[in-house]
Amino acid sequence: MTSFTPARTRSTTWALTALIALAACNDGAVHPAGVDAAERPATAPALARSVESPGTGPWSRIVTGETGPGALYAIYVPHTWNGNAVSIAHGFRDAASPIDLRDQDGLFATRDSLGARGYAVAYSSYSENGFAVKDGTQRTHQLRGLLASVLRRAPSKHYLVGYSLGGGVAVSLAEQYPSQYAGALTVCGMVGGSRVQTQYLGDVRALFDSYYTGAAPGNVLGVPAGTTITLPQILAAVNSSPLGLLAIASTKQTQLPYVPLGSVFDPTSPAAQTLVGSLFAAVQFHARGINNIVELTHGKSPFDNANTTYVLGTPVGLPPIILQSMIAASNDSVMRYSMPPSSVNYLTRNFTPSGVLRIPVLTVHNVWDPAVPIIHEVELAKAVQAAGASSMLLQRQVPIYGHCVVPPQVITTAFTDMVGWANSGLKPTS
Repeated sequence: MTSFTPARTRSTTWALTALIALAACNDGAVHPAGVDAAERPATAPALARSVESPGTGPWSRIVTGETGPGALYAIYVPHTWNGNAVSIAHGFRDAASPIDLRDQDGLFATRDSLGARGYAVAYSSYSENGFAVKDGTQRTHQLRGLLASVLRRAPSKHYLVGYSLGGGVAVSLAEQYPSQYAGALTVCGMVGGSRVQTQYLGDVRALFDSYYTGAAPGNVLGVPAGTTITLPQILAAVNSSPLGLLAIASTKQTQLPYVPLGSVFDPTSPAAQTLVGSLFAAVQFHARGINNIVELTHGKSPFDNANTTYVLGTPVGLPPIILQSMIAASNDSVMRYSMPPSSVNYLTRNFTPSGVLRIPVLTVHNVWDPAVPIIHEVELAKAVQAAGASSMLLQRQVPIYGHCVVPPQVITTAFTDMVGWANSGLKPTS
């Protein structure tokens, strides 16, 4: 996925939105981990594994294997191990995509950067794709034992890194096992919780259906199997009624992120490009995941707007009085959905941050993230403050448009700062 930074103002066509806004955390493939003199001989864990000795790069050996049920893992040990380890949790993958160790969101770059600094690195495919928060948490925590079986001794300190959905995994593990992990870094993380994510995407889809009836297959609770939402579909809808886009973007519950450069009425401006891109990203991301989430909630709604009153947030492009009138009308036309207690319980357990942090957690998030919006950071901060643990949370924003579009150096610096904080007890000032 490409990114847009406010420093790069340029004239483009509407078609560029497809490149700017493919915000649905796509995947990639991963390679296993290495071992050196600081590694235990190849006594295998429960299931068979393979060991590779690469000829180049920071890794002495790469160990790959499989654990039940069907989760693949990769462990990389550097030539000069510093005695510490990092477990990385990947982001959302389409439920029907292969279970594999792919690159995703720059995971490989982060892995190799950590290896160059002497860290052993481990990650899992999880045993399933889709909205795999529960399984991802279990499989990522399982890496601790696998690392111990590969290394001569248990790591002195064990850190967590989580991308997108994996950000929720990392925060969940940090909250549950503060004695087993020294600190956590999240990148574009779903750190505000599952309900924040499903509610945002559901609200966008519900209002999209209200303003653009029939423009996309299915509805809030599901799409036909094999559905792919395309940019031309979204553009055709927006071109039929541009004011609908501005109303959705101005609704408090669905404030679509966009780069505020140029006029939203100029299709070549960054503002217009990213505004349409955020609508496309949200509707597309919803379609990619909703069938799986409904399956996980046993056919029940994971979204609730039964008693929601959609109201004006920050106005976009039009006078407030016009937008207020449109948004008020949407309350009469929008389809209403109710979420039963069983769905509430599922999403709450998998996962909602308790806010109880006893180890340093540093988060990095794109300011204009169209798939996992920065409201997640707001909700996490609220939970942490309510728990009296704000001293253990540091949040950083990157002024770039896109999902998980964070420069590698920013991630490296954030990780280094988190480790320094964990070791010294001194929280960075920003």
